[in-house]
Amino acid sequence: MARARAGAVCPPVTRVGLSDLGYMSYRAQGRIGGIAVDLADELARRTGCKFEFHWYPRQRLFIELEAGHVDMTMGSANTPQRDAYARHLPYAYLQYDLVLAGAPARRYRSLADYVEHSKGRLNITRGITYGAAVEAQLALLAAAGRLEVVNDYETVFGKLQMGRAEGTLATPPIYGKYLKQSKLEGRAVVLAVSESAPRFTGIYLSKKTLPEAARQRYAAALKTMVADQYIRTVYARYLDEAIIKRTFRQGQGPLLTALSAADAE
Repeated sequence: MARARAGAVCPPVTRVGLSDLGYMSYRAQGRIGGIAVDLADELARRTGCKFEFHWYPRQRLFIELEAGHVDMTMGSANTPQRDAYARHLPYAYLQYDLVLAGAPARRYRSLADYVEHSKGRLNITRGITYGAAVEAQLALLAAAGRLEVVNDYETVFGKLQMGRAEGTLATPPIYGKYLKQSKLEGRAVVLAVSESAPRFTGIYLSKKTLPEAARQRYAAALKTMVADQYIRTVYARYLDEAIIKRTFRQGQGPLLTALSAADAE
């Protein structure tokens, strides 16, 4: 009976869009892996629905979602623009840090401090949203010719390693992977910046291609994954305990409240 009910609300297949986000989602030896993939696999198991993964550059991913070419995206920050065509289901938090290729002359306490008192050049990834306070400072860097936008984080960290950029903005799951796999490990410096407050990250579900019953089923299943701390367990496969504590310091309450609202739609 449970399988019959699942079949009644599950689409024939749910197309899941992913892009380069460090340990959140990556491609290696012809396969897609990472935290987001592990979470999607568990969501498929708990709902009885079939998922398939599709890889896109980050700047293209949400164009594909809006066009109805994918049904779900993972590792997605909540924005009003995306809310117009998709439903956001949060499962964790994200926060951007300033990652510098080497020790700076001074310890910057904010992105504004870095913008004002350094001459360095940042590289950032196309298609990432940082929030208004961070983006205001990035606009100042761009106006000064000190900002370059590239296609993916692999390119960003490759340029940092080669000395062609001084720094970037990235979350712990992103820089954790790329610093570990490069010559930057041990010499790169990570600084928290006051402009970057914790924000929801999660799943976006297409309002165009997924029926309401399917969206509610995914919301209900994701809520159980947050409530039983499965999400935190998956993060712990890839990240150390200090990063886990920082990532989830806002607690489960706000996530569960948001998911309860989605489940009730």
